[in-house]
Amino acid sequence: MCKSDSYVLDESFNPEEFVADIKKAKAAVGEATEEDAQHLHRLVLISQVVLYGGHIFLLLGAAMPSMAALLLCGLGACMIAFARCMKWAIIGHHVSHGGYDSLQKSHPNALPAHYKRGVFAIGVRRFFDWLDWMLPQAWDVEHNKAHHYYLSEEKDPDLVEHNTAMLRTLPLPKSMKYAFLLLWVFTWKLTYYSPNTYKELVLSEKKGWLARNWPSWTKKTDPVTVFDALRMPLESLLSGKVMDAFFWLVFFAQWSTAIFPMLISVLLPAAWPLLLGRAGLWFGATTAGQAAIRALITSLVADMLSNAHAFVIIACNHSGGDLYRYSTSCKAYSAEFLLRCTYSSANFECGNDLIDIVYGWLNYQIEHHMYPDMTPLQYRKFQPLVKSICKKHGVMYVQQNALKRTWMMFQVAVGDAQMKRCTALVPPKAYEKSKIETSAEESG
Repeated sequence: MCKSDSYVLDESFNPEEFVADIKKAKAAVGEATEEDAQHLHRLVLISQVVLYGGHIFLLLGAAMPSMAALLLCGLGACMIAFARCMKWAIIGHHVSHGGYDSLQKSHPNALPAHYKRGVFAIGVRRFFDWLDWMLPQAWDVEHNKAHHYYLSEEKDPDLVEHNTAMLRTLPLPKSMKYAFLLLWVFTWKLTYYSPNTYKELVLSEKKGWLARNWPSWTKKTDPVTVFDALRMPLESLLSGKVMDAFFWLVFFAQWSTAIFPMLISVLLPAAWPLLLGRAGLWFGATTAGQAAIRALITSLVADMLSNAHAFVIIACNHSGGDLYRYSTSCKAYSAEFLLRCTYSSANFECGNDLIDIVYGWLNYQIEHHMYPDMTPLQYRKFQPLVKSICKKHGVMYVQQNALKRTWMMFQVAVGDAQMKRCTALVPPKAYEKSKIETSAEESG
């Protein structure tokens, strides 16, 4: 990526002082308390009320005359989409990162036992805690580990600029590329994120058959999408690699079992009018068959809206012509690590429940990457402290509207902009100078 060593900060930057200030700020925020538990309870309740309310409106809309149906189905789709995004972005995200693990120890009765990393949404709890297109344990490997600890390196599975390389090389007008991205906004969890997170899970299980037989001609850092279910076996067969074609058939067959529960969840609303009709209990002005079609369309629209909502608050967090990518790795929680959280992340507006819930608490992206295992309320307290520290040390801190950031991500994806590149942020001489200064202070 970098033809020669290049660094963003100069040797006058004091990495040890920056780390010390960040750690002091985290200590000032304090540990999670019962207030955090009560806050999570409220969020769960809101998401449940909105979700079930959305399904009620969906069913009523399916039964009503045309104008009323449009209004009720539209409201139902928006509510289901919003609740689904809440369950992932706010609840599943922070619980799966271990945000409430310390609270489970200090206040064991404050939360149900399943609000803990490694338990939440795993196995049968997936149906109760968080049901979406990606397998929770696959997302844990892809997001909580690979993305967070290889942020904006080629190993980062969420590096947009790397993942859209093929799109940029296609001999198509830019307008068509932007149009493709718009379609992607409404389908990305199924078409891209689910198979790609599943790929990371497969590769993490090194003794598994799929990991041991991963085709050598494919880069493990390249994304796997739903379109590869046809492309990869076909390419393998055309190249005479029959076993590789079999490999991809097995991979996507296993992945299909991971998305099957969510597929049923999306299709299920269409079954209720049919079941009620068969039992002679259908109450609508439409036939049970017409209502089933309306319910199905509404459910599909809800999933598309949920995709779009999640895309705007998630996909653009680490992409843009003003953010950096790196040719080296770094040690977790070092100065370089904490700085990369600011130079390769973008925050959105934040500070109150209305804004934070709409953004799914992903508007605290810089602080979240510094310390992934904090609660939403802790991030709200931590954010102004981090922003102040960055200003003190002359460190970049990006905070902009999500729609603007999405547009900047689009520009990178199609090639109208590119991310900044460097070896690392802190030059080696800055560490040497910092050690000398610290040693002098201690001896003095």
